[in-house]
Amino acid sequence: MEIIGLVRQNNGCDYHRILLPLGYMNDVNCYVANMITEQREDTATDIIVYNRINYLGESIKRLKDKTGAKVVMDIDDWWKLPANHLSYEGYQKIGEQIEANIAEADLVTVTNTALLDKVIKFNGKAMVLPNCLPYGENQFTEQRRASDKVRVMWCGSATHEHDLNILKQPFKRVRQIPNIELVIGGYNASNMASKQIWDRLVNAYSATEIMPSQPPATYMSMYENADICVIPLENSEWHACKSNLKILEAAAKRLPVICSNVAPYNIDYDAPVLWVNKQSDWFNYINLLVNNPNLREQLGNALYEWAKTKYNFTEVNDSRRQAYSDLCKA
Repeated sequence: MEIIGLVRQNNGCDYHRILLPLGYMNDVNCYVANMITEQREDTATDIIVYNRINYLGESIKRLKDKTGAKVVMDIDDWWKLPANHLSYEGYQKIGEQIEANIAEADLVTVTNTALLDKVIKFNGKAMVLPNCLPYGENQFTEQRRASDKVRVMWCGSATHEHDLNILKQPFKRVRQIPNIELVIGGYNASNMASKQIWDRLVNAYSATEIMPSQPPATYMSMYENADICVIPLENSEWHACKSNLKILEAAAKRLPVICSNVAPYNIDYDAPVLWVNKQSDWFNYINLLVNNPNLREQLGNALYEWAKTKYNFTEVNDSRRQAYSDLCKA
């Protein structure tokens, strides 16, 4: 197969949904770039795959006509964002185009069944390919840095302000726990708007250590500065269409996780994490883990084994390769 993967520079979704999977298809000729050159237009191409937004500004039909390729659209978020989302206004303008692209794609791949239900209304040729990580390889090793303190970490982007505000009240108490360090990762002050949001996030989290954002190829280095991961998430229909990637990232470093008991995370009811059902659980679970190193190790090891088995990178990528192969034969 000849595959073109369209990616945007330093885009996390493109990294996980296109660049990383195609990089491990050793028996496939993959060309990954941010554009289709004239040379590539003249080269026989079987599949073009992109994530969420066709930023080339061309319709799917035009891409097919120019290249003769089948088009796979990957989408990892519901395009109807909640009103409090940072990108809400922007998506009001492009939602119809996303739906049109879904309808025209030869195959649509999504991260979970909730999102699949949204997609099949526009295109029945859709399938679930969950996020997964190649544990033990590249940046997804178990390497961590030692510390005299127990580090509780949240890592994310400015779009998670409403999620992180869940921790604002309980963390006023959490920060009083002896021998604790509150680490926040992803800080981005590239412009004034971003800096203002991140400064609010740092304040809500009561952060004592701030790590700047990293490009997708190295972002897991932030997890090397953690002993416990917290994953707060609002309970909503839109959030339920997201993936469980944060749990999988923590698992790569054998880190114990404290997580909001909401979808998409609790779809995996068997995940060995500490589920938060009420606000007081944040303090109680953090206090428990800070003072019990053996429990931290036990939960981290269990999460690693669970994720490596249930979200096996090789198996999921084999399913992706087979789907692409079947599409070429159709």
